Amino acid sequence: KRTTSSVLRRFRRSRGSEGSLGPMPGLGFAQQRLKWRLMAEGHSDHLTKEEQRRELRLAFRRWSEVAPLSFQEDLTCPMAEIDIWVGFGTGRHLGCPWAFDGLGGELAHTLLPGEIHLDDDEPYNTSPSDQGVGLLQVAVHEIGHVLGLPHLLYPGSVMHPFYPTTGGTVELSWHDRRAIQELYGQCEDPFDTVFDWVRRQSSQKGEPVLRFNTFFFRGGQYWLYENRHSRPRLGDPRRLTAGWRGLPEGGVDAFVHVWTPQIDARFFFKGTQFWRYDSSTDRVFTQDPEGQRYPCRISEGFPGVSGPIDAAVFLRREGCIYFFKGQEVLAFGVSSNQTLPGFPKRLEEVFPASIQEDHPTAGNLDAAYYSYTHHTLFLFKGKFFWEVAREGSTEHPVSHNALLPRRRVAEQWLDLCDVHPSTLDER
Repeated sequence: KRTTSSVLRRFRRSRGSEGSLGPMPGLGFAQQRLKWRLMAEGHSDHLTKEEQRRELRLAFRRWSEVAPLSFQEDLTCPMAEIDIWVGFGTGRHLGCPWAFDGLGGELAHTLLPGEIHLDDDEPYNTSPSDQGVGLLQVAVHEIGHVLGLPHLLYPGSVMHPFYPTTGGTVELSWHDRRAIQELYGQCEDPFDTVFDWVRRQSSQKGEPVLRFNTFFFRGGQYWLYENRHSRPRLGDPRRLTAGWRGLPEGGVDAFVHVWTPQIDARFFFKGTQFWRYDSSTDRVFTQDPEGQRYPCRISEGFPGVSGPIDAAVFLRREGCIYFFKGQEVLAFGVSSNQTLPGFPKRLEEVFPASIQEDHPTAGNLDAAYYSYTHHTLFLFKGKFFWEVAREGSTEHPVSHNALLPRRRVAEQWLDLCDVHPSTLDER
Protein backbone atom coordinates (compact mmCIF):
# COMPACT_ATOMS: atom_id res chain seq x y z
CA LYS A 1 0.00 0.00 0.00
CA ARG A 2 1.91 3.04 -1.17
CA THR A 3 0.69 6.60 -1.50
CA THR A 4 0.86 8.25 -4.90
CA SER A 5 0.23 11.84 -5.94
CA SER A 6 -2.58 10.72 -8.23
CA VAL A 7 -4.64 9.01 -5.49
CA LEU A 8 -6.55 10.61 -2.66
CA ARG A 9 -4.74 10.41 0.63
CA ARG A 10 -7.42 8.25 2.21
CA PHE A 11 -6.65 5.49 -0.29
CA ARG A 12 -3.54 3.34 -0.21
CA ARG A 13 -1.98 1.13 -2.83
CA SER A 14 -1.48 -2.49 -1.90
CA ARG A 15 1.50 -4.66 -2.72
CA GLY A 16 0.17 -7.65 -4.65
CA SER A 17 -0.23 -9.38 -7.96
CA GLU A 18 -1.04 -6.62 -10.43
CA GLY A 19 -3.87 -7.11 -12.89
CA SER A 20 -5.21 -10.26 -11.27
CA LEU A 21 -8.92 -10.81 -11.74
CA GLY A 22 -9.54 -13.99 -9.79
CA PRO A 23 -8.32 -16.29 -7.03
CA MET A 24 -4.88 -17.85 -7.08
CA PRO A 25 -5.33 -21.64 -7.26
CA GLY A 26 -3.20 -23.57 -4.78
CA LEU A 27 -2.51 -20.58 -2.52
CA GLY A 28 -5.48 -21.04 -0.21
CA PHE A 29 -5.72 -23.30 2.83
CA ALA A 30 -6.71 -26.94 2.44
CA GLN A 31 -8.82 -26.86 5.62
CA GLN A 32 -11.79 -24.67 6.48
CA ARG A 33 -11.22 -24.39 10.23
CA LEU A 34 -8.35 -22.01 10.85
CA LYS A 35 -6.67 -20.74 14.00
CA TRP A 36 -5.08 -17.32 14.27
CA ARG A 37 -3.11 -15.38 16.87
CA LEU A 38 -1.74 -11.91 17.41
CA MET A 39 2.00 -12.30 17.89
CA ALA A 40 3.19 -11.68 21.45
CA GLU A 41 6.11 -9.63 20.09
CA GLY A 42 3.96 -7.87 17.49
CA HIS A 43 1.49 -5.57 19.30
CA SER A 44 0.71 -2.04 18.14
CA ASP A 45 1.72 1.01 20.15
CA HIS A 46 -1.33 2.92 18.90
CA LEU A 47 -4.09 0.66 20.20
CA THR A 48 -4.72 -1.41 23.28
CA LYS A 49 -4.23 -5.14 22.94
CA GLU A 50 -7.96 -5.72 23.27
CA GLU A 51 -8.72 -3.13 20.56
CA GLN A 52 -6.33 -4.89 18.21
CA ARG A 53 -7.81 -8.31 18.90
CA ARG A 54 -11.38 -7.05 18.55
CA GLU A 55 -10.74 -5.46 15.15
CA LEU A 56 -8.94 -8.57 13.95
CA ARG A 57 -11.75 -10.85 15.12
CA LEU A 58 -14.21 -8.72 13.16
CA ALA A 59 -11.95 -8.70 10.07
CA PHE A 60 -11.75 -12.51 10.07
CA ARG A 61 -15.48 -12.70 10.66
CA ARG A 62 -16.20 -10.66 7.51
CA TRP A 63 -14.75 -13.50 5.40
CA SER A 64 -16.48 -16.28 7.35
CA GLU A 65 -19.82 -14.50 6.80
CA VAL A 66 -19.64 -15.33 3.09
CA ALA A 67 -17.63 -18.57 2.84
CA PRO A 68 -17.48 -21.89 4.75
CA LEU A 69 -14.50 -20.74 6.82
CA SER A 70 -14.27 -20.74 10.61
CA PHE A 71 -11.65 -18.53 12.28
CA GLN A 72 -10.80 -19.16 15.90
CA GLU A 73 -8.53 -16.91 17.90
CA ASP A 74 -6.45 -19.41 19.87
CA LEU A 75 -4.25 -18.06 22.65
CA THR A 76 -3.11 -21.36 24.17
CA CYS A 77 -2.41 -24.04 21.56
CA PRO A 78 1.18 -24.83 20.49
CA MET A 79 2.64 -22.37 17.97
CA ALA A 80 2.83 -25.08 15.30
CA GLU A 81 -0.98 -25.37 15.32
CA ILE A 82 -1.58 -21.71 14.44
CA ASP A 83 -2.52 -21.21 10.78
CA ILE A 84 -2.38 -17.41 10.56
CA TRP A 85 -0.10 -15.11 12.54
CA VAL A 86 -0.73 -11.36 12.74
CA GLY A 87 1.81 -8.84 13.98
CA PHE A 88 2.71 -5.14 14.02
CA GLY A 89 6.24 -3.89 13.47
CA THR A 90 8.35 -1.04 12.09
CA GLY A 91 11.31 -0.96 9.71
CA ARG A 92 13.03 -4.32 9.94
CA HIS A 93 10.44 -6.35 11.79
CA LEU A 94 9.47 -9.82 12.97
CA GLY A 95 12.27 -11.51 11.03
CA CYS A 96 10.65 -10.45 7.75
CA PRO A 97 12.79 -10.08 4.58
CA TRP A 98 10.84 -6.94 3.57
CA ALA A 99 11.31 -3.81 5.69
CA PHE A 100 8.52 -1.32 6.20
CA ASP A 101 9.14 2.19 4.88
CA GLY A 102 7.62 4.31 7.63
CA LEU A 103 4.67 6.68 7.87
CA GLY A 104 2.75 7.26 4.64
CA GLY A 105 4.14 4.31 2.74
CA GLU A 106 3.27 0.66 2.80
CA LEU A 107 0.57 -0.20 5.30
CA ALA A 108 0.92 -3.96 5.52
CA HIS A 109 1.96 -7.07 3.64
CA THR A 110 1.27 -10.77 3.68
CA LEU A 111 3.71 -13.65 3.69
CA LEU A 112 2.25 -16.92 2.52
CA PRO A 113 1.24 -19.35 3.78
CA GLY A 114 0.08 -17.56 6.91
CA GLU A 115 1.59 -14.29 8.16
CA ILE A 116 0.19 -10.76 8.11
CA HIS A 117 2.48 -7.86 9.05
CA LEU A 118 1.20 -4.32 9.68
CA ASP A 119 3.42 -1.22 9.73
CA ASP A 120 3.09 0.31 13.20
CA ASP A 121 4.50 3.63 11.99
CA GLU A 122 1.02 4.12 10.57
CA PRO A 123 -1.55 5.71 12.94
CA TYR A 124 -3.94 2.75 13.16
CA ASN A 125 -7.30 3.39 14.78
CA THR A 126 -10.66 1.73 15.36
CA SER A 127 -12.95 4.71 14.75
CA PRO A 128 -14.70 5.70 11.51
CA SER A 129 -13.05 9.13 11.48
CA ASP A 130 -11.10 10.60 8.57
CA GLN A 131 -7.93 10.65 10.63
CA GLY A 132 -5.46 7.80 10.79
CA VAL A 133 -5.76 4.39 9.22
CA GLY A 134 -8.62 1.99 9.93
CA LEU A 135 -7.21 -1.30 11.19
CA LEU A 136 -10.39 -3.13 10.13
CA GLN A 137 -10.10 -2.01 6.51
CA VAL A 138 -6.46 -3.03 6.22
CA ALA A 139 -6.91 -6.33 8.06
CA VAL A 140 -9.83 -7.40 5.85
CA HIS A 141 -7.72 -6.73 2.75
CA GLU A 142 -4.67 -8.61 4.04
CA ILE A 143 -6.73 -11.56 5.26
CA GLY A 144 -8.07 -11.83 1.72
CA HIS A 145 -4.49 -12.18 0.50
CA VAL A 146 -3.53 -14.78 3.12
CA LEU A 147 -6.60 -16.80 2.11
CA GLY A 148 -5.36 -16.88 -1.48
CA LEU A 149 -6.96 -13.87 -3.17
CA PRO A 150 -4.98 -11.50 -5.39
CA HIS A 151 -6.02 -7.95 -6.18
CA LEU A 152 -9.42 -7.66 -7.82
CA LEU A 153 -9.72 -4.79 -10.24
CA TYR A 154 -13.37 -3.99 -9.56
CA PRO A 155 -14.59 -0.72 -8.02
CA GLY A 156 -15.72 -1.22 -4.44
CA SER A 157 -13.83 -4.46 -3.91
CA VAL A 158 -12.00 -4.76 -0.59
CA MET A 159 -9.30 -6.51 -2.63
CA HIS A 160 -8.78 -3.60 -5.03
CA PRO A 161 -5.14 -2.42 -4.99
CA PHE A 162 -6.40 1.08 -4.14
CA TYR A 163 -8.86 0.82 -1.27
CA PRO A 164 -10.15 3.28 1.34
CA THR A 165 -8.44 3.11 4.72
CA THR A 166 -10.99 5.24 6.58
CA GLY A 167 -14.70 5.03 7.14
CA GLY A 168 -16.80 2.86 9.42
CA THR A 169 -18.44 0.04 7.48
CA VAL A 170 -16.36 -2.61 5.76
CA GLU A 171 -18.42 -4.76 3.45
CA LEU A 172 -17.31 -7.38 0.96
CA SER A 173 -18.49 -6.68 -2.58
CA TRP A 174 -20.21 -9.16 -4.87
CA HIS A 175 -16.85 -9.81 -6.59
CA ASP A 176 -15.09 -10.40 -3.25
CA ARG A 177 -17.75 -12.92 -2.27
CA ARG A 178 -17.66 -14.84 -5.51
CA ALA A 179 -13.84 -14.89 -5.56
CA ILE A 180 -13.49 -16.36 -2.06
CA GLN A 181 -16.20 -18.93 -2.88
CA GLU A 182 -14.26 -20.02 -5.95
CA LEU A 183 -11.52 -21.07 -3.55
CA TYR A 184 -13.52 -22.46 -0.64
CA GLY A 185 -17.00 -23.16 -1.98
CA GLN A 186 -20.42 -21.99 -0.81
CA CYS A 187 -22.08 -22.45 2.57
CA GLU A 188 -24.59 -25.28 2.41
CA ASP A 189 -25.54 -26.27 5.96
CA PRO A 190 -29.26 -27.01 6.49
CA PHE A 191 -31.64 -24.63 8.25
CA ASP A 192 -34.08 -25.26 11.08
CA THR A 193 -36.76 -22.92 9.80
CA VAL A 194 -37.24 -20.19 7.19
CA PHE A 195 -40.07 -17.67 7.21
CA ASP A 196 -41.30 -14.22 6.21
CA TRP A 197 -42.20 -11.95 9.11
CA VAL A 198 -45.22 -10.03 7.79
CA ARG A 199 -46.42 -6.86 9.49
CA ARG A 200 -49.02 -4.20 8.84
CA GLN A 201 -47.79 -0.62 8.58
CA SER A 202 -49.03 2.70 7.26
CA SER A 203 -47.69 4.42 4.17
CA GLN A 204 -46.73 8.10 4.13
CA LYS A 205 -50.29 8.80 3.00
CA GLY A 206 -51.68 6.86 5.94
CA GLU A 207 -52.79 3.92 3.82
CA PRO A 208 -52.36 0.39 5.23
CA VAL A 209 -49.52 -1.55 3.64
CA LEU A 210 -47.98 -4.95 4.28
CA ARG A 211 -44.22 -5.33 4.65
CA PHE A 212 -42.13 -8.37 5.40
CA ASN A 213 -38.62 -9.53 6.20
CA THR A 214 -37.19 -12.96 5.50
CA PHE A 215 -35.42 -14.86 8.28
CA PHE A 216 -33.31 -18.02 8.33
CA PHE A 217 -32.76 -19.85 11.64
CA ARG A 218 -30.09 -22.42 12.38
CA GLY A 219 -29.35 -23.52 15.92
CA GLY A 220 -28.82 -20.52 18.17
CA GLN A 221 -28.29 -17.99 15.38
CA TYR A 222 -30.32 -16.27 12.70
CA TRP A 223 -30.00 -14.21 9.52
CA LEU A 224 -32.21 -11.46 8.11
CA TYR A 225 -32.14 -11.91 4.35
CA GLU A 226 -32.35 -8.81 2.15
CA ASN A 227 -34.27 -10.08 -0.88
CA ARG A 228 -33.70 -6.85 -2.85
CA HIS A 229 -29.93 -7.34 -2.66
CA SER A 230 -29.87 -11.17 -2.69
CA ARG A 231 -27.74 -11.31 0.46
CA PRO A 232 -28.06 -11.31 4.26
CA ARG A 233 -27.95 -8.14 6.30
CA LEU A 234 -24.42 -6.93 7.04
CA GLY A 235 -23.28 -8.31 10.38
CA ASP A 236 -25.41 -11.47 10.30
CA PRO A 237 -25.66 -14.10 11.66
CA ARG A 238 -26.62 -12.89 15.10
CA ARG A 239 -27.33 -14.68 18.33
CA LEU A 240 -30.94 -15.87 18.40
CA THR A 241 -31.57 -14.69 21.96
CA ALA A 242 -30.37 -11.18 21.07
CA GLY A 243 -33.01 -10.69 18.38
CA TRP A 244 -35.84 -12.95 19.56
CA ARG A 245 -36.31 -12.56 23.27
CA GLY A 246 -37.70 -15.52 25.11
CA LEU A 247 -37.15 -18.18 22.45
CA PRO A 248 -35.15 -21.31 23.34
CA GLU A 249 -31.44 -20.53 23.29
CA GLY A 250 -30.60 -23.53 21.12
CA GLY A 251 -33.05 -22.71 18.35
CA VAL A 252 -36.51 -23.76 17.16
CA ASP A 253 -38.02 -26.42 14.91
CA ALA A 254 -40.62 -24.38 13.04
CA PHE A 255 -42.49 -21.07 12.74
CA VAL A 256 -46.09 -20.40 11.75
CA HIS A 257 -47.86 -17.10 11.15
CA VAL A 258 -51.62 -17.67 11.28
CA TRP A 259 -53.00 -14.75 9.34
CA THR A 260 -56.74 -14.53 8.64
CA PRO A 261 -59.37 -11.76 8.90
CA GLN A 262 -59.98 -12.93 12.48
CA ILE A 263 -56.52 -14.06 13.62
CA ASP A 264 -53.03 -12.56 13.48
CA ALA A 265 -50.77 -14.76 15.59
CA ARG A 266 -47.17 -15.94 15.32
CA PHE A 267 -45.99 -19.23 16.82
CA PHE A 268 -42.60 -20.87 17.29
CA PHE A 269 -42.28 -24.61 17.89
CA LYS A 270 -39.58 -26.58 19.70
CA GLY A 271 -39.83 -30.19 20.81
CA THR A 272 -43.28 -30.80 22.26
CA GLN A 273 -43.88 -27.12 23.10
CA PHE A 274 -44.75 -23.90 21.31
CA TRP A 275 -44.60 -20.18 22.06
CA ARG A 276 -46.65 -17.27 20.78
CA TYR A 277 -44.60 -14.20 19.90
CA ASP A 278 -45.70 -10.67 20.75
CA SER A 279 -44.60 -8.42 17.88
CA SER A 280 -45.52 -5.25 19.79
CA THR A 281 -43.06 -5.95 22.62
CA ASP A 282 -40.69 -8.06 20.49
CA ARG A 283 -40.63 -11.02 22.85
CA VAL A 284 -42.59 -14.21 23.53
CA PHE A 285 -45.83 -13.98 25.45
CA THR A 286 -45.85 -15.36 28.94
CA GLN A 287 -49.63 -14.99 28.71
CA ASP A 288 -51.48 -13.85 25.61
CA PRO A 289 -54.62 -11.65 25.46
CA GLU A 290 -56.80 -14.77 25.47
CA GLY A 291 -55.27 -15.92 28.77
CA GLN A 292 -53.15 -18.76 27.33
CA ARG A 293 -49.82 -19.15 29.11
CA TYR A 294 -46.57 -20.07 27.33
CA PRO A 295 -44.76 -22.26 26.64
CA CYS A 296 -47.67 -24.58 25.96
CA ARG A 297 -47.80 -28.18 24.78
CA ILE A 298 -48.39 -28.47 21.03
CA SER A 299 -51.13 -31.06 21.59
CA GLU A 300 -53.03 -28.59 23.79
CA GLY A 301 -52.88 -25.66 21.39
CA PHE A 302 -53.36 -27.72 18.25
CA PRO A 303 -55.58 -30.71 19.07
CA GLY A 304 -54.55 -33.80 17.15
CA VAL A 305 -50.99 -32.61 16.59
CA SER A 306 -48.18 -34.03 18.71
CA GLY A 307 -44.60 -32.83 18.84
CA PRO A 308 -41.86 -32.74 18.02
CA ILE A 309 -42.44 -31.66 14.42
CA ASP A 310 -39.93 -31.16 11.61
CA ALA A 311 -41.51 -28.19 9.83
CA ALA A 312 -44.74 -26.23 9.58
CA VAL A 313 -46.30 -23.57 7.35
CA PHE A 314 -49.62 -21.72 7.20
CA LEU A 315 -51.18 -21.36 3.75
CA ARG A 316 -53.70 -18.51 3.62
CA ARG A 317 -55.47 -19.68 0.49
CA GLU A 318 -56.31 -22.98 2.20
CA GLY A 319 -56.79 -21.61 5.71
CA CYS A 320 -54.80 -24.40 7.27
CA ILE A 321 -51.44 -25.19 8.81
CA TYR A 322 -49.42 -28.03 7.32
CA PHE A 323 -47.38 -29.85 9.96
CA PHE A 324 -44.57 -32.08 8.67
CA LYS A 325 -43.31 -35.00 10.71
CA GLY A 326 -41.15 -37.71 9.17
CA GLN A 327 -42.75 -38.64 5.89
CA GLU A 328 -46.22 -37.57 6.95
CA VAL A 329 -48.17 -34.34 6.55
CA LEU A 330 -50.97 -33.25 8.87
CA ALA A 331 -53.35 -30.47 7.82
CA PHE A 332 -54.86 -28.41 10.66
CA GLY A 333 -57.81 -26.09 10.03
CA VAL A 334 -57.43 -22.87 11.99
CA SER A 335 -61.13 -21.95 11.83
CA SER A 336 -62.31 -25.38 12.98
CA ASN A 337 -59.34 -25.80 15.36
CA GLN A 338 -58.94 -29.45 14.39
CA THR A 339 -57.11 -31.65 11.92
CA LEU A 340 -58.71 -31.99 8.51
CA PRO A 341 -60.41 -35.27 7.53
CA GLY A 342 -58.17 -37.80 5.79
CA PHE A 343 -54.95 -36.61 7.43
CA PRO A 344 -52.20 -37.47 8.11
CA LYS A 345 -51.15 -38.32 4.57
CA ARG A 346 -47.86 -39.31 3.03
CA LEU A 347 -45.66 -36.38 2.01
CA GLU A 348 -45.46 -37.65 -1.59
CA GLU A 349 -49.25 -37.89 -1.73
CA VAL A 350 -49.78 -34.24 -0.78
CA PHE A 351 -46.72 -32.94 -2.63
CA PRO A 352 -45.99 -35.37 -5.50
CA ALA A 353 -42.77 -35.31 -7.49
CA SER A 354 -42.90 -33.82 -10.97
CA ILE A 355 -39.83 -35.87 -11.91
CA GLN A 356 -39.60 -39.48 -10.76
CA GLU A 357 -37.32 -39.99 -7.74
CA ASP A 358 -36.70 -36.24 -7.37
CA HIS A 359 -38.40 -35.90 -4.00
CA PRO A 360 -37.32 -35.37 -0.34
CA THR A 361 -38.56 -38.82 0.66
CA ALA A 362 -35.52 -40.00 2.64
CA GLY A 363 -35.55 -38.70 6.20
CA ASN A 364 -37.25 -35.56 7.45
CA LEU A 365 -37.80 -32.09 5.99
CA ASP A 366 -35.81 -29.23 7.47
CA ALA A 367 -38.19 -26.38 6.69
CA ALA A 368 -41.34 -25.39 4.81
CA TYR A 369 -41.37 -21.77 3.67
CA TYR A 370 -44.02 -19.68 1.93
CA SER A 371 -42.19 -16.80 0.26
CA TYR A 372 -44.00 -13.51 -0.27
CA THR A 373 -41.18 -12.48 -2.58
CA HIS A 374 -41.76 -15.44 -4.91
CA HIS A 375 -45.43 -16.06 -3.99
CA THR A 376 -44.85 -19.75 -3.67
CA LEU A 377 -44.11 -22.53 -1.18
CA PHE A 378 -40.68 -24.11 -0.84
CA LEU A 379 -39.66 -27.31 0.95
CA PHE A 380 -36.11 -27.55 2.30
CA LYS A 381 -34.02 -30.62 2.98
CA GLY A 382 -30.24 -30.57 3.43
CA LYS A 383 -28.57 -28.44 0.77
CA PHE A 384 -31.58 -28.64 -1.59
CA PHE A 385 -35.02 -27.09 -1.91
CA TRP A 386 -38.10 -27.88 -3.98
CA GLU A 387 -40.54 -25.29 -5.26
CA VAL A 388 -44.20 -26.28 -5.05
CA ALA A 389 -45.93 -25.65 -8.38
CA ARG A 390 -48.62 -23.02 -8.12
CA GLU A 391 -52.18 -23.86 -9.07
CA GLY A 392 -52.96 -22.82 -12.64
CA SER A 393 -49.33 -22.04 -13.43
CA THR A 394 -48.70 -21.88 -17.16
CA GLU A 395 -44.95 -21.78 -16.61
CA HIS A 396 -45.00 -25.15 -14.84
CA PRO A 397 -47.97 -27.17 -16.20
CA VAL A 398 -47.79 -30.04 -13.69
CA SER A 399 -50.20 -31.55 -11.18
CA HIS A 400 -51.44 -29.57 -8.18
CA ASN A 401 -48.80 -29.11 -5.45
CA ALA A 402 -46.20 -30.99 -7.50
CA LEU A 403 -42.57 -30.46 -6.50
CA LEU A 404 -40.51 -28.92 -9.28
CA PRO A 405 -36.95 -30.22 -9.82
CA ARG A 406 -34.72 -29.69 -6.81
CA ARG A 407 -32.21 -26.85 -6.68
CA ARG A 408 -29.37 -25.92 -4.36
CA VAL A 409 -30.31 -23.55 -1.55
CA ALA A 410 -27.00 -21.68 -1.93
CA GLU A 411 -27.84 -20.81 -5.53
CA GLN A 412 -31.13 -19.11 -4.58
CA TRP A 413 -30.28 -17.59 -1.18
CA LEU A 414 -26.67 -16.45 -1.16
CA ASP A 415 -24.00 -16.15 1.53
CA LEU A 416 -25.83 -17.64 4.52
CA CYS A 417 -22.75 -18.74 6.43
CA ASP A 418 -21.94 -19.62 10.03
CA VAL A 419 -19.29 -17.74 11.96
CA HIS A 420 -17.20 -18.98 14.86
CA PRO A 421 -19.33 -18.87 18.05
CA SER A 422 -16.77 -16.61 19.72
CA THR A 423 -17.53 -13.87 17.16
CA LEU A 424 -21.35 -14.02 17.17
CA ASP A 425 -21.54 -10.81 19.18
CA GLU A 426 -18.94 -8.97 17.07
CA ARG A 427 -20.27 -6.33 14.67
